[in-house]
Amino acid sequence: MIGRIEIVPADEGWRHAGTLLRSVLSPPPLRDVTWTAPDLRLLAFDGDGAIVAHIGILLREADWDGRAVRIGGIGDVVTREDSRRRGIAGILMRHAMREIADTHLADFGLLFCEPRHARVYEKLGWQKFAGEILALQPRGRVRFDVTDAYVLDLVLAPRGGTLDLRGLPW
Repeated sequence: MIGRIEIVPADEGWRHAGTLLRSVLSPPPLRDVTWTAPDLRLLAFDGDGAIVAHIGILLREADWDGRAVRIGGIGDVVTREDSRRRGIAGILMRHAMREIADTHLADFGLLFCEPRHARVYEKLGWQKFAGEILALQPRGRVRFDVTDAYVLDLVLAPRGGTLDLRGLPW
């Protein structure tokens, strides 16, 4: 059960989310990848004020087939183990989707996920991106294909082509 939902700047939200993220994402997935931090954190708390879920939101200017686009990125979708399978992540994802669309006016949403999690996002309307993703890593600009990319149609509905993140992935 969610008692309240807050959206806060990433640094401020870390004091609530840090322990949850370290416990669920330990060891970090895809340790060979350098990830960027979110701009915002969407946090769900139970009735007692304890954090039960987190979503990182990242806003990024990027290029899709040479066209400048604004992406609303979603990352680090995490639910506390004893709170899973109760619909909390879905509620928080819908909140995050509204946030990137209505508040931040993104052209589309973008997230990266392992194939085992794809159905969760597909049920929420996310579509697999079949094109090429370019991202920065310590060795330079690389094709980023270590995990699957999914897009949320907002103003645009990209399904293919080349998407240059102009920075680190999330």
